[in-house]
Amino acid sequence: MKVLLLNPPNINYARISTGWDLEIGNIGMFPPYGLISLAAYVRKYRNYEMCVLDCVAENIGFEKLGDYLKKFQPSVVGIGAFTYTFYDVLKTFRLVKNILPGTHICLGNAHTMLFPEETLSHPEVDSIIVGDGEAPFLELLDRLKENKRIDDINGLYYKGQKKINKEKLQINYIEDIDLLPFPAYDLVDGDKYRGTFGKSRKMLCICSSRGCPYQCTFCQVLTKKYRMHSVEYIIDMIKYFYKQGYREFYFFDDLFNITTQRVIDISNAILSNGLKISWIFRGRADKINEEMMKIASKAGCLSMLLGVEDYTDEGLKMIKKGITIEQVKKAIELAHKYNIEVSTNWIIGLPNHKNVDDIKKLVQVSIDVRSDYAQYTILQLLPGCKMFEDAVNEGVVEKSSWTEFVKNPVPNYQVEPYDKYISIDELSKLYKYCHDFFYKRFSYILKRFLKLRSIYEFKRIIKPAIKILSG
Repeated sequence: MKVLLLNPPNINYARISTGWDLEIGNIGMFPPYGLISLAAYVRKYRNYEMCVLDCVAENIGFEKLGDYLKKFQPSVVGIGAFTYTFYDVLKTFRLVKNILPGTHICLGNAHTMLFPEETLSHPEVDSIIVGDGEAPFLELLDRLKENKRIDDINGLYYKGQKKINKEKLQINYIEDIDLLPFPAYDLVDGDKYRGTFGKSRKMLCICSSRGCPYQCTFCQVLTKKYRMHSVEYIIDMIKYFYKQGYREFYFFDDLFNITTQRVIDISNAILSNGLKISWIFRGRADKINEEMMKIASKAGCLSMLLGVEDYTDEGLKMIKKGITIEQVKKAIELAHKYNIEVSTNWIIGLPNHKNVDDIKKLVQVSIDVRSDYAQYTILQLLPGCKMFEDAVNEGVVEKSSWTEFVKNPVPNYQVEPYDKYISIDELSKLYKYCHDFFYKRFSYILKRFLKLRSIYEFKRIIKPAIKILSG
C-alpha cells in the first residue's frame, strides 16, 4: 500500500482584506506538522510506503501535482484541510479522483470538526477524521488493505453515512501524547521552512503540546483539551534533531508557557544536557516572571511571541483574553532585561473598536509597550468561536456564509467581515496603516539594523521588510 500525505497548493485562498495584504508566505514558511506527525505514527507500526508532499513549500501547482500522482500512484491520499484554502483542497480532490479514481481520500484538521457533513457532501471525499488523526488513520489504512468495513473507527466519518450530529461528534483524543513518535522531518525538505524570527539558516518547529484551555471569544481553537509532552520527551526530541544538525527550535504550539514552571523545567533540562541551542516560543503575557526569563535566556531563548490582541484592559476583558496591558508591559520589560526579543499579535476590527481612532490608539499602544515586532490582523470569524455566534445574533454576519462556501467553494473567496462599526474597506486601509506606522519609523529601522545578529537573520527578515516598506 502506498500512502501520500498531501499539503495542497495554496493559490486561491479566502481572504479578508480588500487591499494590501501581508500574506503568510511573506512572514514565514512552516512545515505541515500534522502530516509529518501522522507519517511518523504510521511508520512506527507499519511498513506502508509513506510519502509527504508539501505543495506550498515545494512550489508545486496542480499540473506538477498531477504528474506526481501519476508517478507515485498512491492507494490512499491523506489531506490536511483548512477552511480558508478549501477551494484548492476541493480542486485537489478532483484532480486525484480524475487521475486515480480508486484512490481513497481522507481529510483531517480543524476544518473537519467544523464542517463534517458539508465536506463529505463532495463525492470525491471518502472519509474524514475529527480530532487527533494518528490512530484512526492507521486503522483506516489497515481496514482498507484488508477490504474490511470502516464504519466503527473512532473519530472517523465516511461517505454515505447517515446524518452527522455536529453537537455530538465522536472526537478522537490521544491522552498521553508522549506515546507519539517524533515527527518525520526526513520526509520533507527542512531547508524549505523558515520563520521571521531567529538567527540561523535552519529552524525546526516543535509542537510541545496540543489544545488550549483558554476561552478567548475570537479564537477558533476547537481542541480545548490541553495535553503536553513531558520535559523528558521534549529534551529527547531536541537531542534527536540536534544530532541531525539543527540548533534552532521554534515551539509553535498554541500555548508553550501554560505555567512559568514548565518553561523553567525545560530550560534547566536544556542546560543540564549541555545543548547549545537557541529557541523561540509562543505564549501568554500573564505566565511570565523574572525567574523564568532569566533561566530561559541562559538556556538559549531568543524570542517570544505574545498574543495581546487589544489595547485596553476593558477590551481584553470583553474578549476573555485574561491578561492586562500592564502584564504585557511587564513581560516585555523582563524579556528585554535578559536580551529576549518580543513579537506581539494584535487584532483590528474587534467589536469594541468603534471608529478609526480606536485602531490608531491600538497601534500606538503596540509601540508604547516596546514590542520588537508587531503583527496585525483584521478580525476573521469562523464557526466554533463565541464571537462568531454573537455576530450572527447581532445580524452582522450570516450564519450560513461559511457553510455555503464549503458546499460550493469559489476562488479567492471574500470572507464576510465584522463590519458593524468600521467597513471592511476602511479596515483594510487601517491594516496597512498599522504596519506602516509601526515599521516605517526611522528610529525603528535603525534599531533593527544595528541589532542584526547574523546574515541568516537578515535573510529571514528581508522579505517581510521589503513587502512592508515598499507597500
